[in-house]
Amino acid sequence: MDKRIIIPAGRLANDDAAAKRRREELREKLLSGKKIPISPEGSVTKLSENGGGITIPSGKLAIDDAAAKRRREELRDKLLSGKKIPINREGSVINPSEGGGITIPSGKLAIAQWYEKDPSLLIAEKAAMTHAFPHFELEKLDDGRLAWTGSLNVGVMGDSSWYIMAVYNNNHPQQIMGSSVRVYLVEPDINDLIKDLGWKPAHLLIDSDNQLYLCTAEAGNIKTGKEVTSAASVIAWAVKWLMAFELVLMGDLSVEKFNEHGGL
Repeated sequence: MDKRIIIPAGRLANDDAAAKRRREELREKLLSGKKIPISPEGSVTKLSENGGGITIPSGKLAIDDAAAKRRREELRDKLLSGKKIPINREGSVINPSEGGGITIPSGKLAIAQWYEKDPSLLIAEKAAMTHAFPHFELEKLDDGRLAWTGSLNVGVMGDSSWYIMAVYNNNHPQQIMGSSVRVYLVEPDINDLIKDLGWKPAHLLIDSDNQLYLCTAEAGNIKTGKEVTSAASVIAWAVKWLMAFELVLMGDLSVEKFNEHGGL
């Protein structure tokens, strides 16, 4: 965590030609949806001689919809204050029907962690991370959630590291935007970056504690059932997010393209 992200003031005057060509190649792969291999350190510019690593899964970076966000905030407030929440016959709280349906009865939810209900899934998650990102460490948070912590050196901006935390939701796996594994930037802090940049990346979500995390993938990219999207895949999507972000910082990708819905 001792390597800091320094935001370049435009394109570097002494930009290395080979590095520039490599960034252009990455930009073209990013925009065309081609496969991008990454090393266990999270680098897209070089692969480890020891092998390992994975390829960034296909899928688009997701952007939170303002209307949907407001609706979720309304539901959250009703939930926390114990107000009535109508649901339709299909069980939807987002679009309750005009007639029929019921109201959710009062009562508290009992939280059971996913790894307690399905220990075999935790074994599979550990195996995937050992293969893809062996230097990451698994931690248990105070509220019982599991999280992987470690650094990613994407390589576009040189020897700069991003220290991240990938936190499992209680109900992992779930097919939701951003996935049921949330990736937070620990160092540097995303709010500090936004302040320094003067603009906010569109591909961000906010949790119930008002903390920003990376919106790594649209809900349709997330697998559940027999095939489950692992934390390793989500971290690979995070590398894609950070790669695109570094290309913007280096002047090789426009802010508008980065923030475009369905553009990456």
